Amino acid sequence: MQPLQIATVACACISLLLLLIALCSNNWVANSMSHSGLWKSCVNIGLIYTCVAHGMNVKDYYHATRTFMFFAMFAGAVSCIGLCAPIFGLQLGSISKAKTAAIASFVAALCVMIAMAVFTGETGGKASYGWSFGVGWATFPLFLITGGLAFHMNAA
Repeated sequence: MQPLQIATVACACISLLLLLIALCSNNWVANSMSHSGLWKSCVNIGLIYTCVAHGMNVKDYYHATRTFMFFAMFAGAVSCIGLCAPIFGLQLGSISKAKTAAIASFVAALCVMIAMAVFTGETGGKASYGWSFGVGWATFPLFLITGGLAFHMNAA
């Protein structure tokens, strides 16, 4: 396995893992008494946090953010599978696995950018962002780097 291939697979796996962490965690907006994510809100009562699921009764920008994060998750998974396929000897037909992975990574980056921009635009200036929000934004350049590495790997 070549160093470029190792770097590309590692970047794709890290990008997808961070995206899943951001999507599932509930520290998108936080302050000293509470924190909330895309799925639930938690309030500090004494020494214990009490959490309540958002359900479907949330503002539309939550649905838009969730949807685009899920699209990014699927595109990121396609990228990881395409890049890991040669390692495990999987055959995906005559398609270029590196080119497919690169395109999927760029699609994932676009979906993350849309999701994060929608959330930022709707909460900007009115919120104190938590670590999950930062992790969500960090996946955007990581997917771009993965796509660039995969295209470079395809050209090499």
